[in-house]
Amino acid sequence: MDMKKGLTLLEVMIVVAIIGILAAIAIPSYLKYVKKARRAEAFNALMTIHAAQEMYKAEHGVYTDNWSKLSGCSPNMAKEYTIYLTLGEGNSTYLATAVPYGRQAGDYCFRISHNGSKECAIHSTGNCTGVQCCQSFQECSWETLR
Repeated sequence: MDMKKGLTLLEVMIVVAIIGILAAIAIPSYLKYVKKARRAEAFNALMTIHAAQEMYKAEHGVYTDNWSKLSGCSPNMAKEYTIYLTLGEGNSTYLATAVPYGRQAGDYCFRISHNGSKECAIHSTGNCTGVQCCQSFQECSWETLR
């Protein structure tokens, strides 16, 4: 009796189909997880900036937009987000805004103010740059977006 060893074309096609189905389920879930992880990085960066701003204000009486004076902070401290600092009149208030770019473009913009209020806005991928791409900030729960 002559037994042939190996896989038939049908068996190979079934295996490829199963792998394709698994990939179709797994890849979108993975990409969603990565997007949420990058958001969490942006949240953490904004909270770090908030703490650094409060420490700076305790020493100097005002807030700053000079990154070198904010210990451990930089505009690129969150992957796929750029952080912008905007000071209010007399440097008595500030906004720190995380604007997405690259693979995160089109996701939410996040910002925190001097009083700790957290806001979100839709990020426009149109003809704009920086904070101008963030439209209609409103209060939101960052925890639900993690």
